[in-house]
Amino acid sequence: LVRSGKAHAFVTAGNTGGALAAGIFQIGRMKGILRPALVTPFPTQKGFCVVLDVGANADVRPEYLPQFAIMGTVYAQDVLGIPNPTVRILSNGEEEGKGNQLVLSAYGLLEKTPGINFQGNVESKEIVEGVVDVVVTDGFTGNIYVKTAEATARLLQKVMLEELTRGFVSKVGALLARPALQRVRQRTDDSEFGGAVLLGLSGIVVVAHGRSKATAIRNAIRVAKQGVEHDILGKIQAGIEKSTETKSTKIPEAV
Repeated sequence: LVRSGKAHAFVTAGNTGGALAAGIFQIGRMKGILRPALVTPFPTQKGFCVVLDVGANADVRPEYLPQFAIMGTVYAQDVLGIPNPTVRILSNGEEEGKGNQLVLSAYGLLEKTPGINFQGNVESKEIVEGVVDVVVTDGFTGNIYVKTAEATARLLQKVMLEELTRGFVSKVGALLARPALQRVRQRTDDSEFGGAVLLGLSGIVVVAHGRSKATAIRNAIRVAKQGVEHDILGKIQAGIEKSTETKSTKIPEAV
């Protein structure tokens, strides 16, 4: 239905690999896109950033990451409302020169990518501090990072609940703090984000968790609606075309 234009978006809580395969073979990739990427908002001390890829591509080539950066920049600008979002590549050190071969090779390409505000490397511990708006990485690393963060958030919620209900005084304190605790839970609950958007296809595809409940599905539909309303696909296409034109018109260096 999306491919034929009878539907604007597709939302699924099914298998991520199946959604990726169906998206590529049924809807098709956007012109110029090498590989689609899953992007999801991630809570920080200052609000939200976006992380991609978080699971669509376990193995990537360096040239994929500049495209991820363009797609992430468009998403951060138009959906999250972040002006001139900063872009960093996830690495094991913030200094230039840190990282594996993928990070080192992609770093040089990102520096030359037009239309993005590339600021270098970022360590995982810095992301939650809100130092970056768009984090680019391979799907293997991104998936592990996001799932570890989600599990840690759930662990902290369980520990807090156990401790706050351990005794009478704690229970009274928990009752008084209940509104604040609910706000904390809402800010860190992944169901509030709905699902990850599979950017780079010719149609909007949103992939929610398999364990999604009604709230998560509702928010996944909201995310799909936002993508359509903000013309994310058209803006990504324009960014990719600009990047391609810049490369094709670049004057070759003298040998």
